[in-house]
Amino acid sequence: MTIGNQPSDKNQRTVPATCRTHRGCKGFCNLRLAKVNGEIVLDPHVAGCCVISLDETEARTVRDTLTEWLG
Repeated sequence: MTIGNQPSDKNQRTVPATCRTHRGCKGFCNLRLAKVNGEIVLDPHVAGCCVISLDETEARTVRDTLTEWLG
C-alpha cells in the first residue's frame, strides 16, 4: 500500500497534511502514524520534535470521533 509518495508497512503510514502553524501549501506537511509497542504515535513533520503518543483507549476515542465527523 502506498500513501502519498511514501510506501507504508503494516505498522507505519505517512499522510500528506497541511500545517496551519507554518502555513505551507496543502500536503506540504507529512504526518507519520506508527504503532510502536502497542501505542499509536503521531509525528507531525516526521521530525521527531513534537511526537504525540496515544494508548489504545485514547486511540479508539480519536477513531470514534473521526468516524462520527466523517460518517
